[in-house]
Formats: sequence, C-alpha cells, structure tokens
Amino acid sequence: MGIRLNELKNRFNGSVMVYIKGSLVGIISLAITTLFASYWITELADLDARAINLSGSLRMESYQLGMYGLEGNKQEIDKRIAIFEEKLRNPIFQKLQNDEQLNVLWQQTIVHWQSFLKPALLNLPIEDKAQFNLYVKTLAQNADAFVYAVQIDAESKIRLLRTIQVGALFITLLVGMFTLHLISLRVEKPLAELTHAAYAIGKGNFTHHVDLQGDDELALMGATLNHTCEAIASMYGQLELRVKQQTEKLELNNQTLAFLFKTARLLLETREKKHDLQQTFDELSQLIGVNDIELCLMTSGGDQPYVQIKPTHDDKGACRAQSCDNCIGSAAFVSIDDSTVTRFPLVYGDNHYGVIVVRGGKCFAEDSWQLQLVQSVTDQVALSLNLDEQHNQDRRIALLHERTVIARELHDSLAQALSYLKIQVTRLSKTQNKQQYDMQQPIIDELKMGLDSAYRQLRELLTTFRLKMVEEGLEASLNKTIDQLASQSSISFHLEFAVKQVPLSPMEEIHILQIAREASQNTVHHSQANNAWITLKQLDDGQLELAISDDGVGISHNAEKLNHYGMAIMQERAKHLNGELVVLPREEQGTQVKLTFLPVGGKDLYQ
Repeated sequence: MGIRLNELKNRFNGSVMVYIKGSLVGIISLAITTLFASYWITELADLDARAINLSGSLRMESYQLGMYGLEGNKQEIDKRIAIFEEKLRNPIFQKLQNDEQLNVLWQQTIVHWQSFLKPALLNLPIEDKAQFNLYVKTLAQNADAFVYAVQIDAESKIRLLRTIQVGALFITLLVGMFTLHLISLRVEKPLAELTHAAYAIGKGNFTHHVDLQGDDELALMGATLNHTCEAIASMYGQLELRVKQQTEKLELNNQTLAFLFKTARLLLETREKKHDLQQTFDELSQLIGVNDIELCLMTSGGDQPYVQIKPTHDDKGACRAQSCDNCIGSAAFVSIDDSTVTRFPLVYGDNHYGVIVVRGGKCFAEDSWQLQLVQSVTDQVALSLNLDEQHNQDRRIALLHERTVIARELHDSLAQALSYLKIQVTRLSKTQNKQQYDMQQPIIDELKMGLDSAYRQLRELLTTFRLKMVEEGLEASLNKTIDQLASQSSISFHLEFAVKQVPLSPMEEIHILQIAREASQNTVHHSQANNAWITLKQLDDGQLELAISDDGVGISHNAEKLNHYGMAIMQERAKHLNGELVVLPREEQGTQVKLTFLPVGGKDLYQ
C-alpha cells in the first residue's frame, strides 16, 4: 500500500494551490502596481495647479510692470521687478524645466525678460513706448503660452492616471474571471465529485470510481480514493467469501448436530422398538460424501456378522465375503492393504459388538469432522447395543426374581395348604382302613375347608401374578389396584400420593405396589372396615413412608398366624428395599401397616 501510494504521488506533481496562489499574487501585485502608479502620477501632478497659478501671476505681473513703466514710477518698478524675479526663481519652475517643451517656453520667457523688458524698465523714462508695450505684450504672451503648456501637461497626467486605472480594472477582471474559472474547474468540480464518491462509499458502494483529470492534490486524492475502494472491495469480497464458507461450514455443522441428535434419540429413546439402521447409515453416507459405509454386528465368539447394514447398491457386502478377525480393535484404524478403508470398531467397555467400515475416498485426517462424526455414530451404536444387552440382562434378572417370588409365594400358600390336605387325606385313609366311619366326617369337613382355602389362595395368587405396572406409573397402578379391591368389597379406599417429585426405580415401584396390594387385601379379608387409606409421602429425612390404614376391628394377638405367608412376603419385599415394615394398631380405630425406606434416587441428596 505504501509503495503504491508513492507511485501515485510521483504521477501527480502539479498543485492546485500553486494556481490559486499565483492568481492571488497576480491580483495583489496588479493592485499594488496600480496604487503605486496612481500615487506617482498624483505626486507629479501635485504642483501643477500651483504652477499654473504662478504662471498666470507672471502674466499679471507683466501687465503691472508695463503700467508702472509707462508711469515712470521707479520705486514701484523696483519692487515689482524684485517680486517678478522672486517668482521666476520659484522651485516649481525649476521642476517644470525637466519637461523639454516646458523648458523651451520657460527659457524664452526668461530670455525675453532679461534681454528686453527688464533693461527697458531699468532705463526710465521710457522713450519708445510702443516698443515697450511690445515687450510687455510679448512677455505676457510667453507667460500665457507657458501656462497653457503647464495645463496641457497636467491634463496629460490625469489622462494617464485614468488610462492606468481602466487598464488595471480590466486586467483585474480578467485575472478574477480566470481565477474563478480555475477554482471551478480545479477545486469546485473535483470536490463535488469527491463528495459524491464519499457518499456512495458510505452507502457501501465500493465499486464507485472517481474520474478526475489533472495532476494536482485533488486528482491525487481521487486516485487514492479509487485505490482505497479497490482495496476495500477486494477485502470485502474476501470477507464475503469467508462468510459464505463459514456459513456453509455452520450449515454442515448444524446438519451434523441434527443428524447426531436424531440418531441418539432414535437409538436411545426406546428399547422395545428397533431403529432402522439402514436409513441412519444412508444419511451418514450422504452427509460425509462417502457412498460405501458398512455395519457388521458380530457375537463375541463369531467371525462372521449376524447383522449387516451395507450400501443399498451392494448385494453381498464386503464383510460377508471375508473373515472379521482383522476388524478387532478399540479405536478407528486404517487398513494396511488399502489406505482408503477406515474401520471403526463397535466397542463399549470390554465388549466388542462389531465394526463400521468406511470405504472409498481419501483417508480421513485425525482431526477431520468426518472422522469425528463417524466415530460419534460408532459410539452411539455401541452404547445402544450395550443398553440392549443390559436391558436383556435386567429382564432375565427380573424374570428370575419374579420366579423366585412366585416359588416363595406358592411355597408359603398352596404348598402348605396342599400339605395340610395331604395330611387330612392320610387321616381319612387310616379311618377307612380301621373302619372308623364316625371319625371320617370331621376329616371330610376339614378337607372341604382346606380346599376352599386353597382355592381362595390360588385366586389371590393369580390376581397377584397378573398385577403389573401400567405405563402411566405407580400412581395409576395403585388406583387400578384400589378399583379391583373396591369391586370385591364394600370398603371405601382413599389414596394420597405425595411423591410425584421423587424419582423411583422400577423395582422400587413394583415392591411398593405389591406391599400396598397385600396389605389392602388383608384389610378386605380381616378388618371388617368401612374405610381404608393408602398414603405415600416423603419424610423430612428423605425417606419414603407407605401407610395402609383402616377403621376396622383392629389387629388380633395372633395376627402373625393369620395369612402368615402374606406378612412374610411383605417383610421380604421390605428387606429388598432396605426398609422397615411394621404392623401397628391405629390410634382411632383399626390397623396400620407402615413401610419406611430411603429410595435409591434420594441417597445422594441426603448423605
């Protein structure tokens, strides 16, 4: 930029100020010259009036001398001669003698005075009066001619002064018009052009061009402005290009983030519905600009994929045709045989689930967004597979746990009832062998009662095993349980659910639901109550309290023997929750079953 500016300066050597200053100096010089000329002329004409006056007085003096000479008045003549000669010696006449024409007339006057009239006046009385009068008349005529010459000289000076003033005025007008034209051409128009250019540039038009002719400062300013506009336009174009590139990059990042969010949501939001990975990898292929992306899922001991997601145009797939032993790894790596193939192992923890193979194009750089995007998708797929595996493991554990509960409840209910019935059948068989028929009726009655009890327990177990957690959550499941129990009795059930803000695990919800149902079922069978209350709330220490209360007959001393397997199951469930289950008499009337435990989600808050 500096070199370019120096080159521009070298091209513009003129200066508009030189023209303006020269014009002003010319006008000022002309004015000063005119003033000095006028002063000089007026100085020359300053004594002309006095010279005319004195010259006229000489003519008057001539006539007076002639008159006194004719009279013969000696005394008066001597006085007049002295006055006349004193006037002749006046310095004004000495200065007037510098003019050649005036000097001739003046010399004629002096010669005629000294040669003719003065001698005649000194030789009184005058004898020839006619001659004397001729002398006087000639002197008067010479003085008159001299006066007229002085007048002509003064008038010529006035004419010269007028001529100088008119000439100065005309020259001043010409110089002024030239200066105005110069200012209009070299200053006003360029300034207007520069002002318009500045306004256009201020509006963002960096392509505006200033066309100024000349080699002065304003032309240099116009050329500099054009150069600046070109530089700004170039920088602006580069900025627009960078903005466009950054916009495209942001749009690509936005598409990448939207794709990652969509993939994560579809892979992780639900475990029951499997996501179509073919669509995901087709979108990934389009996003990174690689057509050949293959997903192969393998078991830990297998060498062939059991699930393969391949390009839509590929009928077989490369991974299906070869062993996957060389795909084992914990991070993305490039194939040794083909540098255009990059493999992304599906690894989560110590588990290997398969590999994603990207073929075609150049090898991804370590910090490229394509590599990071494929690695992120790989991590999400691996996490999804791990969650599927954990979900299946949780389902197996839950199934085993429920089978243990079923076995325990069958053992504590039907198994004991059947054992009791078996004993009664053995008694009945012995009485039959001993023909003790009178003892058979009580045994038969006990068998009927035992069968009724076993049937009732079977129905309760079937109801319990059918009980499940509805999709709406624990509160909806409790309401459904209350509706079922209310349909089996005349008891009015009331639910107070005050733990909507507490996160509960699925296992905790199942245990709470089963304990509430078991305690409510005991209320239906044994309490003879009119009302029952189920309350679930959080205490100040963070623990949850489940209370099942009724206004019935209250608890008996042998309560543990009544439906003792149900109480044992509730205690077992309380133990799994690391809580405490107690059965207490209600203060007003009836019985209260109370469970307190600290939920898993609240341990971190209250430790």
